[in-house]
Amino acid sequence: MNNEQYGAPQHELNVISSLLRDSSTVNQLVDWNRPEPQYWLRTDHFQTTWLGDAYEALLTGGLGDIEQRLQAYPGADRAQATADAVTARMMTLYQQRAAAGDANAQWAVNQAYYTHSDFWAGLHGAIRQMAQPTWPANPEHARHDAYVTARAAQHPSTTENVPFELTRPRGYDNDARHRELAVIGAILNKPARAQDFWYSPQSPDASPYWLQPQDFGDPVTAEIWDALVTGPDPAIALPAATDPNLTPQQRAAAMIQHITTRLTYNDHHRSTGDPAAQARLDANVNQQIATYLAQASAPDFSPNPDNAARYAVTFILEPSIPAAVEDLAGRVRDYGLSDASLGQIGLELRTNEYALNQLADRLDAAPRTLAGYSTPNQTAAPAAEQREGQPSYTSVPTERRVLISLMQNPNQLQQDGPTRSLAEQDFTQHEHRYLFKALQSLPPDAAQDRWLLQSQAQQLARYDQAPPLNAEELARIEQGVRDLKVAPADQGASHLVTMTVRRTARDASTAVQTAARETLDPRVLIDQSREQFQQATHEALRYHEQSVPEPTPYGTHQAHVA
Repeated sequence: MNNEQYGAPQHELNVISSLLRDSSTVNQLVDWNRPEPQYWLRTDHFQTTWLGDAYEALLTGGLGDIEQRLQAYPGADRAQATADAVTARMMTLYQQRAAAGDANAQWAVNQAYYTHSDFWAGLHGAIRQMAQPTWPANPEHARHDAYVTARAAQHPSTTENVPFELTRPRGYDNDARHRELAVIGAILNKPARAQDFWYSPQSPDASPYWLQPQDFGDPVTAEIWDALVTGPDPAIALPAATDPNLTPQQRAAAMIQHITTRLTYNDHHRSTGDPAAQARLDANVNQQIATYLAQASAPDFSPNPDNAARYAVTFILEPSIPAAVEDLAGRVRDYGLSDASLGQIGLELRTNEYALNQLADRLDAAPRTLAGYSTPNQTAAPAAEQREGQPSYTSVPTERRVLISLMQNPNQLQQDGPTRSLAEQDFTQHEHRYLFKALQSLPPDAAQDRWLLQSQAQQLARYDQAPPLNAEELARIEQGVRDLKVAPADQGASHLVTMTVRRTARDASTAVQTAARETLDPRVLIDQSREQFQQATHEALRYHEQSVPEPTPYGTHQAHVA
């Protein structure tokens, strides 16, 4: 495979090779559905920088340069002339970037001044080889290589050279697959039905279709939906899909051919790292899929194909939401228990709220039959009790040391740093929590008086109708204040805040996972999960926000005027 020689994905190399050998290939990359047609494959989709640069050079004049050079020198070696034209256009591109301050582009320009530049010699040689007619890619299938390139940029995989992983399988049976095929078949039968899935998302970068590939329970039907409706260069955008001169069967056949070719290309590129993909290719599975799709496109495959959108809500979208929310709960647990900074953890957790908002947005746009219905007893589930062997994320000795330090010097609560970020929930012991509340409620001189402090803590507990404070624990802490010399509270406070973040993330993910298995209404589940995730995010960001000094307002310090 050429990708081993150049260290680049095969699908990216194939796109560039097809454009180099046949300039008309670029027409396969035009999105004709837009009011102003443009290329749906973008430069930033290429994971290999120099291939992305070559693609940009070709679209910004390189293809025309090739034709001009071949006309000017009809007897020249075609591959050599192509490489000359493209490298010259890439030099122009790098010069423009260098003039704008791009250091990498300036380095590439500087290399041209060397007589034997490895960079330009290697670039010229690679383009020359890709321009050879023997390159193992068919320009007629460039749109499929381009599709894999675009999808690989959006769904990176940990397996080498595997373009994307759209979904994970969940509880599934033949009846569920039959209903998913019914939704797909209804659009194959009449592409105009795809408008039933169209909506205006709140987020500008969200897909305009409320049904997405990740909602499907079967990875195969997920990829089919992506190739048919939601992905780049979808089958419903084919000219044949709306050609009034074709019969419904002919239109469906053209779209099915487009889909199965795409599935074959996906498996071809996966096959270097996925034995299952190679097995599917060997067994010609995609042709069997084409047969099933042809059957599904028949108007009598489902009771009424015009109900495809309602089928999609009832049998695909709503059943997918518990699994999607459980995945988000796992991310909350992973981020919350990670060793990253609390600020970074908070930012990562905030993306879960964004994901839930998008999920709610799509669900609300869909024609739900139970929209707005929820039973009164569907309330947020409490966190499960800690099981033996799990980390507790509490530290009673640290709580005692922090309280002793604060009682010895209450002024630490006003100083910048971790201690200033302490909150009631950072103390897990009943007595510790109310001692801390008393420290916060008293002026520093009164907080140093052990009698006043204990009395204030006991009164606060009575006001909250909480159980009485344990006298032995209060006496243990009072003795520590008298006899121990402890370090400043900052180090212990930082530990307590971190433990709260991890404890809250664990409890939130547990509560959400429990709700995902028990809640009936998916909209209620989303709302409950958002509340849990917001609390975990708040705890992670609390120390980060309070420990960063506020910026000085502009203009508060004016220069003296003579």
